[in-house]
Amino acid sequence: MDGGGGHLSSCHCSPRRRRKSSSPSGSCSSSCSAPSWCHNGSENYESEDPPPTWVYMTVWVAGVLVYVNGLTGDFVHDDVSAIKTNPDVLGTNSLSHVFWNDYWGKPLVDPRSHKSYRPFTILTFRVNHLLFGLRPLGFHLMNVGLHSCVCLLLTRLLLRLLHLPQGTVLSAGLLFATHPVHTEAVTGLVGRADVLASICFLAAILSYHRAMEVDSEDPSSADDSDAGTPAVAAAGNGGWEGRKGVSLYVDSGGGGNILGSSWESSRRAASGNIMEVLREGGGGGEEETGGGVGMVVGGEEGGGRGWAWLRRAGVLAGAGTLCKEHALTALLVCASWDVIRHRKHIRRLVWRQERSSRVLGGLFRRLLWLSIIGASILVFRLWMLRGTSPVFSDQDNPASFSPSRLTRVLTFWYLPVFNAWLLLCPWTLAHDWQMGSIPLVTSVTDVRNIATLLFYAALALIFRAGCLMKGQEGRAVLLGLALLVLPFLPATNLLFTVGFVVAERILYIPSLGYAVLMGVALSRAGRLRAPCLLLLLVAFSCRTLQRNRDWDSRETLFMAGLKTLPHNAKMHYNFANLQKDLGHPDLAKLHYTRAIRLWPGHSSAHNNLGTLLNDTSEAENHFRMALKAHPQHAHAYYNLANLRQQQGRMGEAVALLEESLRYDATNRDAVSALAGLYSDAGRSTEAENLHLALLAARPADPVVHNNYAAFLQKSGRGEAALRHYEAALGLDPEHTVALVNTARLMRTLHNNNQAEMLYKRALAVEWEAEIGESLGKLYLNTGRLEEAEATFTTVLTHHPHMLSSTVYLARVKLQQRSYLESEGLLRKVLDQSPGHQEALFQLSLLYTHTNRTQDALTLAQQAAHNCSRPPNLCARLHAHYGDLLNERHSVDEAAQSYQLAVELEPTLTHPHINLGALYHAKGDYARAWRHYLTAHGQEPSNTLLLENMEKLRRAQDLHAPPNIPHCLNKS
Repeated sequence: MDGGGGHLSSCHCSPRRRRKSSSPSGSCSSSCSAPSWCHNGSENYESEDPPPTWVYMTVWVAGVLVYVNGLTGDFVHDDVSAIKTNPDVLGTNSLSHVFWNDYWGKPLVDPRSHKSYRPFTILTFRVNHLLFGLRPLGFHLMNVGLHSCVCLLLTRLLLRLLHLPQGTVLSAGLLFATHPVHTEAVTGLVGRADVLASICFLAAILSYHRAMEVDSEDPSSADDSDAGTPAVAAAGNGGWEGRKGVSLYVDSGGGGNILGSSWESSRRAASGNIMEVLREGGGGGEEETGGGVGMVVGGEEGGGRGWAWLRRAGVLAGAGTLCKEHALTALLVCASWDVIRHRKHIRRLVWRQERSSRVLGGLFRRLLWLSIIGASILVFRLWMLRGTSPVFSDQDNPASFSPSRLTRVLTFWYLPVFNAWLLLCPWTLAHDWQMGSIPLVTSVTDVRNIATLLFYAALALIFRAGCLMKGQEGRAVLLGLALLVLPFLPATNLLFTVGFVVAERILYIPSLGYAVLMGVALSRAGRLRAPCLLLLLVAFSCRTLQRNRDWDSRETLFMAGLKTLPHNAKMHYNFANLQKDLGHPDLAKLHYTRAIRLWPGHSSAHNNLGTLLNDTSEAENHFRMALKAHPQHAHAYYNLANLRQQQGRMGEAVALLEESLRYDATNRDAVSALAGLYSDAGRSTEAENLHLALLAARPADPVVHNNYAAFLQKSGRGEAALRHYEAALGLDPEHTVALVNTARLMRTLHNNNQAEMLYKRALAVEWEAEIGESLGKLYLNTGRLEEAEATFTTVLTHHPHMLSSTVYLARVKLQQRSYLESEGLLRKVLDQSPGHQEALFQLSLLYTHTNRTQDALTLAQQAAHNCSRPPNLCARLHAHYGDLLNERHSVDEAAQSYQLAVELEPTLTHPHINLGALYHAKGDYARAWRHYLTAHGQEPSNTLLLENMEKLRRAQDLHAPPNIPHCLNKS
């Protein structure tokens, strides 16, 4: 290089990528012996090294392949509440709710909210639902795709920031891509928050690094160029030039002989030894330079472009925080990386070897910008909480509730050690580490304290080694340590209390640092590097594939958790819930009991166990224990209220339900139960207000609309009920309960075709025996006997022990006059349940049709006298028994049986007509009129009733009362 524009060779034999050269040759000198990049706008590698594309593709393929067998998994564990039942994901809430609700669909201001604000993650779930519905495959595909993007970004970071050898980059990328601890974040669908946050996290660091590079290119900030990549440009005419000129700054280390150092550098450059110049000067971007030449070419716009990249880094960090909160630590990592790159200048400043420099000025400006961005994000996050904070229990984080400060400190210092062990040896993995999974460290003599001391000593040694190591390797160690430690800080309980003990998905971002450190360590293993890497990859891949299968379903996940942590009460509780849902109450009770034995204050286990017990006193005891452990347990109040309701203690039931709603005003079951009790007590206005208040709080909840519609239907307001049923179905067209309830309402409105269509829609969503039976009853009551027979036969094919459908099929056979088949079916039911009232009733009717009057009377008497519930069936039984007595001319006994029938079911027409006829025959015309009029209100067109009323009018020669139709007044 000379002042007259001598030609500069475009080849820099350094592992670091250089700026694009405009040299006409555009090729590398054949004398370069180290891997080099040509300055023709692309990166070229020596033939023995694979191109970067190969590295990217290898890491990407590994990140996809190890999760292929997890694509078939179902929604499990937290996926159900975060996705499957989350109105923000399903679209039943408006889009704006996503930005005001927490991760689980509850308003952030709700006292029960976990305060986890991740709207961007919820938006991706919502897009998934729009594209794939609630098919888990689409969600899994996106999770795996996002994980592979993180693998690519990590590879980019290692190549772009650290310029590590490709073998080291490949090792780190593959270890991260296949690490088993990531299964909770990738195969577990709610872990998408961590994966999305990692993408923003890495992108923010890359943007910040680009801002540092642009600043180093700005001539206004030119200094000893330890800050970034040297900006070396060869003009087309062979001279050095920038947009407005060349800035050449030489620093001898302490402001010494600038001219001498510059002259010596120029002399060596003229001799062609460019590498020596770059190594001695600061321009190579190596931190450990001893002073020399920093050649910077920039323009007027360099500073502006630097700020643009800084702003982009801030925006990405903020976006990551909206995916998951700990992405904010990207700003800390950016600051750390800036300090790592400029630590020589900082040392000079501390030791007063350098008063100030433009490089340090740029560093401090960037750190100030990071502080402003971080503070802004924190202020916004706190503002979203509106002065509230999440409420955790001792089940979530036992150490934080320990009364002993020593226990809290020792345990909190030990937990990072345990997390580090999961990274080093990810064999023992579980989806839930609560409730005693990790015993508290209660004494300084606990042997785990040795592990704690060794761990922090190891961190200190790694930090010191990184400071002492030269070049790229030292920076890689320090950056790896920053990536490992800083993102984990929010989970340490040192800054604030968290709601978990250990959460494997929290390790997703810190594992980036683990991968970097392991990559550097393997690079120093010499000949053992390849076999060690291969062994780790095989072990990690096999464990990841195995762990994917654990996340396949609720059953496989809970079974795996129970095997891994049999001393964890939460595992037994989860497994008990599963068995309860599967219809295995005995096994559920066993594991609820084990959960309580391991954690006596497990309020939910007490509550759920109480719901399975037949002994009401024992059940009440467990409900009381749940309330003792957790005085605000809304479900325990609700279940205790149900118990009081069964015992007929309605006043206590009302008080308990009101208490339940005080702690959870949006409990739909409690609202419906209390509204029902208010309605029964004549407090209809209060009952309706409960439904309306819940509807105002949850306007997009189809269940709330359905429950209110059921209340309106029971109140006789069919049209209003229909509107809310339609609203429920508009929010969720596959809501089977609303479909069935609407079908039943249509039947009462005599719209049987519409009812049939709704029943079929419900069966298409999910084939349930009860819905099939309802459709069969519709066919039976409308005289479509062949379709009724086919429907009941289908139900019994799937559920052969369903006695009610067997009785209905017997009724079909009775109407088809297949008496023997009908009797056989009814006898089968009575063999299994001798007191089955409907079967006794139908068999009595059958005997009546076959002239076996005495047998019919005996069965009717047995059924009627033993009947207590339901009132409608008991009323029909008493009416039937009255008919049989009337045929035997036992008029007084028949009248008594009819009277019992109308008392049980006042709207039953048949016994009223017969009672009127009996009193008519006895000459008790007043009572006869009263029963005739009641029957007329139910069936005004009943021919027999109209004839009897006309006869009674003539018998007394009376004018019909005004409310009797005019036809009765005809002579």
